[in-house]
Amino acid sequence: MNLSLPSATALLTRYGAQEIARQAVADTDAPIDPALLLAASSGEPLDNWAPEDVATATRALARIADAATRARSEASFYLRFRSADQAAPDWVVDDLLELIRYHLYDESGVEESAVRVRYQDVIKRLEALATEDQARGASEAGNSGLKVSSQPRLFSRTTLGRL
Repeated sequence: MNLSLPSATALLTRYGAQEIARQAVADTDAPIDPALLLAASSGEPLDNWAPEDVATATRALARIADAATRARSEASFYLRFRSADQAAPDWVVDDLLELIRYHLYDESGVEESAVRVRYQDVIKRLEALATEDQARGASEAGNSGLKVSSQPRLFSRTTLGRL
């Protein structure tokens, strides 16, 4: 199953550039203007920004890309019962944004945050989808796993020729 990742721009637009910039910029870096992160993710020219801020934005985009890869891997685990040509439900694409956001927040470790609750809801939906797919008779990678085999023939005309 091919599961395309949403862009960093989609993440910044959905949750706000300021919130995502706070989470994506490492604690060791100085905070940057969220507009810079949005411009960098959109591929706009960054000539008007300070080079150290551009470097920070680049590292922040790399952290977003890492979180997106982890989110896709996690969603793919639950979609493993789907064949390669079977599309994921439309809601999975929206839920990928929630997974990416959670993986950006993951290091803050807030137990009862809204981000964690939404993450747990997404996981429950994905688990239900995997259970439905498995109950339908699919196995991993959409292969049924069914194999027909038989024992070799014991008696034939040639083996019973003299009887």
